[in-house]
Amino acid sequence: MSKLYKKSGVDVIKTDNLISQALKFIKTTHNPNVLGNKLGFSAEYKVNKDVTLCSATDGVGTKAILAAELNEYRGIGQDLLGMCSNDLLCNKASPLFFLDYFACSSVNPKQYTGILKSLTKACKKINCALIGGETAEMPSLYQGNHFDMAGFLVGIKNKQKLEKIKSGDLIIGIKSNGFHSNGYSLIRKIINDNKIKVKSANFNNKKLSDMLMRPTRLYHQLISISDLKKIKALAHITGGGLIANFKRSIPKNINFSLDIGKLPEEYKFIENNIEISKKELQEVFNCGIGMVIVIDKKNYKYFIKKTYFKLIGEIE
Repeated sequence: MSKLYKKSGVDVIKTDNLISQALKFIKTTHNPNVLGNKLGFSAEYKVNKDVTLCSATDGVGTKAILAAELNEYRGIGQDLLGMCSNDLLCNKASPLFFLDYFACSSVNPKQYTGILKSLTKACKKINCALIGGETAEMPSLYQGNHFDMAGFLVGIKNKQKLEKIKSGDLIIGIKSNGFHSNGYSLIRKIINDNKIKVKSANFNNKKLSDMLMRPTRLYHQLISISDLKKIKALAHITGGGLIANFKRSIPKNINFSLDIGKLPEEYKFIENNIEISKKELQEVFNCGIGMVIVIDKKNYKYFIKKTYFKLIGEIE
């Protein structure tokens, strides 16, 4: 694996142990209404026997650095919402309201309003209310126009009948809109190491900056509440890649086969600038699949006709 992003087994063990230790005292705050975070995407809290609230929080990682360097903010707010809302969707919840946190050295009105407009536009797309947030100026922590942002989303879902995953069930991948918000530390290293001038560079006769700043797809726009009744499991494909995230959404004893086929054109940019295998790519990026669902094969025709949906595997 490339030294650019390799994690040692010791590092992984240390992280797992740290989380396990933290959970011991985190759980002391829980009450019987806390249903936990079984899927690892969003957490649930029981309101009554029929209704639960789901919550998710996330950021946009080092894509924020690239956005600041390019002075490009048209999609970064959607990235923030999408990282949270797509996690929420994995618990089959509908968005209710969102809160954001924005930190910078000193508020730049053009930057601030650009990000906020992007976020509000995205919220409207999935009928989500932006009800509050926090803005912090910290010149001792942030330099120039660099910033960071995070979000917190709450959604709701009604009690649903759970269908067991079984042999012969199909795995459908829903296409991503580029890299979404993952792998940007590696992308930025490629840019810096190769001295690529992103503002003026082209890739496949298109502006490289446009390709790198495509916003995260909002999968609530593609999957309806009625669709969710036909879906057995969902996985949001983010950091860690396709296999690791998909495994979180299904029981541990389930075997499956996956084949995503040809990588989208943007992955030529990665492959042309660094020695990396397809397996390694799948451990860092979404590789063109931003959401994965498991369905009964009887529902194949219903889903496969939808835009961006394609068959990528099967439960064995």
